[in-house]
Amino acid sequence: MTGFDTLKAAKSLQDAGFAVQQAEAVVGMVTPALSEGLATKDDVRELHHSLAALDTKIDTGLNNVTQKLTIRLGVIVVGTITLLEALNRIFPVVPAP
Repeated sequence: MTGFDTLKAAKSLQDAGFAVQQAEAVVGMVTPALSEGLATKDDVRELHHSLAALDTKIDTGLNNVTQKLTIRLGVIVVGTITLLEALNRIFPVVPAP
């Protein structure tokens, strides 16, 4: 990570007309915000890898659910056909005369 050069920042502010105390105060206020509130390139890379891993888990989970639902639907269809065949044997359909 590239750090925030506080000395350089204070010098730049002084060159722009700030008094030494003013420059130091501004740099002192800005430094914590920069060090705590901003994501680094490494943070973004880590997040990207985490999201990719999560995407893979979601895809795997969806594939498993799809496979289970397909199998269950097949069992329901086979069961329904078997039941209809059994009912047809018990109560055969008599053609109209």
